[in-house]
Amino acid sequence: MPKASQITFNGGELTEFMDPRVDTAKYSKGCQTLENFTPMPFGTILSAPGTEHITTTKYADRKARLVPFSFSKDDDLMEIEVGHEYFRFFLNQAPVLDGAAVYEESSPYQEEDLFELQFEQINDIVMIVHPDYEERMLVRKANDDWELQTIDYSVSPNYPALAPVNTTDTTLALSNYNDAWITVTAYTVDDYVTESAISYRCIEDHTSGTFATDLAADKWEVSTRLQAGDTATLTSSDTIFSADSVGQLISISHDRLEVNQTFLAEPSTAPGESEAFYAFGDVVWETGGIAEWDVYLEQTKTPDDPNSWEVRRKFFIKGESRNERITLSIDEPIFLRSRFENKIGPESGNETSSGANQPRITIEVADPTVKGLLKVTGYTGSATEVSVEVIDPLLSDEATTEWREQYFSKRRGYPRAICFHKERRCLGGDDVLLSQPGNYFNYRERNDADSGFMVGVNRNGAPHVQWLESLRELRVGTNLAEGVIVQENTTEAFGYNNYDLRWDTNHGSNRLRAEAINGTVLYLQPEGRTLRNQEITGIEDYYSSNSETMLADHILEGGVTQTAYQRQRYPTWHGVRADGELASMLYEKNQNIFAWYRRKTDGEIESISVNPRADEEDQVCYIVKRTVNGATVRNVEYVKLGQYRGLQNDDTSEMWFVDDGIRVEGSGMTSVSGLSHLEGENVAILCDGAKIAERTVSGGSVSLDYPTDIAVIGRPYEYTVIPMFLESQGTMGATKKITNAIVRLWKSGTCKMRINEGDWSTLSFPNFQSSQAPLLQTGDSAKVTVNGDWSRNTAIEIKGRSPLPLNIQAITLEYQMAGK
Repeated sequence: MPKASQITFNGGELTEFMDPRVDTAKYSKGCQTLENFTPMPFGTILSAPGTEHITTTKYADRKARLVPFSFSKDDDLMEIEVGHEYFRFFLNQAPVLDGAAVYEESSPYQEEDLFELQFEQINDIVMIVHPDYEERMLVRKANDDWELQTIDYSVSPNYPALAPVNTTDTTLALSNYNDAWITVTAYTVDDYVTESAISYRCIEDHTSGTFATDLAADKWEVSTRLQAGDTATLTSSDTIFSADSVGQLISISHDRLEVNQTFLAEPSTAPGESEAFYAFGDVVWETGGIAEWDVYLEQTKTPDDPNSWEVRRKFFIKGESRNERITLSIDEPIFLRSRFENKIGPESGNETSSGANQPRITIEVADPTVKGLLKVTGYTGSATEVSVEVIDPLLSDEATTEWREQYFSKRRGYPRAICFHKERRCLGGDDVLLSQPGNYFNYRERNDADSGFMVGVNRNGAPHVQWLESLRELRVGTNLAEGVIVQENTTEAFGYNNYDLRWDTNHGSNRLRAEAINGTVLYLQPEGRTLRNQEITGIEDYYSSNSETMLADHILEGGVTQTAYQRQRYPTWHGVRADGELASMLYEKNQNIFAWYRRKTDGEIESISVNPRADEEDQVCYIVKRTVNGATVRNVEYVKLGQYRGLQNDDTSEMWFVDDGIRVEGSGMTSVSGLSHLEGENVAILCDGAKIAERTVSGGSVSLDYPTDIAVIGRPYEYTVIPMFLESQGTMGATKKITNAIVRLWKSGTCKMRINEGDWSTLSFPNFQSSQAPLLQTGDSAKVTVNGDWSRNTAIEIKGRSPLPLNIQAITLEYQMAGK
């Protein structure tokens, strides 16, 4: 009698359209159904471990999601429950408490926004972005002390990412920051006025006559009044402002006429100081001439405040031999001035040198453009006028078309994607914005490798960045295409003048974050049903993007609402489906193993969190929508760790193959209480490792069949495997009848099988209804007669039911075959 064996199941669940593809390697390893099993790379399928009930979410009638958070030590793992207008926290699989209540922080996020949030953790900070919300940071101060903060880009050293320079003829101008000059008025030093649209500062006490005369008499000087902290009115030549403009930052640029300042030391002005000089970027400061003096380089952001000046450098100058020349790289706009003291005169005498030898200090900047920064503080209803505060000083108040809006704002929208790459904080909107390295909230542009910069996403259509992932290069997914931002010249630093954006595929991505798995990025296409990889091919750095669901096009039915990556025991991609099933793919790329399988429970899995551990299994947690005694609840449940290793070591004391379960220990227990979360539900029970009959929870308790020390009680679930049809290229089209089956098991309880939805046959095992723990079956079962019908499409279905595991290594079928 012919025999056929399936000795490996690591082809995973396949689409029905693979039924005739017996010519493929996947066929002999694949399954029509693989439910509540986990395929191993070596081919065995193991029972999916159960879950432990921890608590309920805050709202039974609203969805919530989980976010992993890890810090300091492996045994301190946290999950964050992100719900409608709140955060709650779990530490080592238990809720963090505030007294007797669960500790909670408020948030602005609504239920409908939760699964579009993207998170990125760095140390004790979780960065959060969403296209409709201002960027925020959830900061851990202690396990029971968290704070949700916004990011203020107007506070040094922060600086906003800016949109490209305005290309229209719309101008912006400042006004109303000084009173108009008035004749016959007493003015004192540091009074400010506006005359003929120019700001002036009083430098000598006087009573005004005519302005031209007073100006000629050095009573006034052109003011640098537009400095940090000043307020003004910003007027546009077009209607560009609205109530959403409040809080937005705007950069305004003016070109200076002079890029250097020379300060000559006079004999009558010792000590003496130069005028304030605006500086940013690369600056050269140099002394010259012949003298002996102490020279100071000072700085401030508010030059009109005499008490604000701080010493940046100090030198002693002596003759020609001790002159100084330094180059500065100034990170943010400031004012510089030079000051000298204790001038003795030239080395050869008491007079100060003149002409070429006259002592002098020169300051020179490389960039002639002065880029001020304003923050909109008020909107009065006019689309052409807003109130502003000066953040970085401006050179002029004149109208200019050289202005840039803050890239992310309420008016323009906020980031959709976030990641860190080469020490830069990267944000995705319609383009990719990269911060200065190590300065995560500073996107200021400079003329060096440490500059913040923008990578324009230039594609046909309207591209929006959906995800960013950092590997050796920065991977980018938009709604239209996928690309990589690479370091073009590997011998120079990655930066604004050393990158290349390459677009190799154009499948498009949906709003969910991609997952990086061992050099490959897995992402969902816009409809959420097709999973693709993005990986380098080695052919001129070309990146391909193949479908991971091509042979299982049904597996993400209805779309995916959340994804996660599990590193251990084996690399696995998880996708929470909209219908509440969990679709997972074992992904051992180097072994050419891509195996899909599904997790079902008595309810709907709505969220997943995977937290890496140093041990051989990552910590997995679900939020599950369930029904308890007719009412809807949402539970936080952890997948039980160590089930595979426990069975391997013949330790059944920690065996846990029930969902929403609890473990109770006592001495000779004949009943178990504390089951209110299972009230009215049918439960499976292990008593000291032995299975007893299922029963219904009543009054929060169940009775046991005999005195028990350890009971594990929870919702049962079924394991189901249906291999591909009994088919080969030589038997296609032939009518076949399966007569007998042998199942090779590993550490398993009983199971049943049938052919083509016929009658069930049960593998015969010892009766476990005793107080003795079961001897789980390993090896080939006895030959089971199944008596299938004659059919061209013949397959076997095997089912097991918790609370005992079912682990299958091979299936052997005996069959008869008629003609084709």
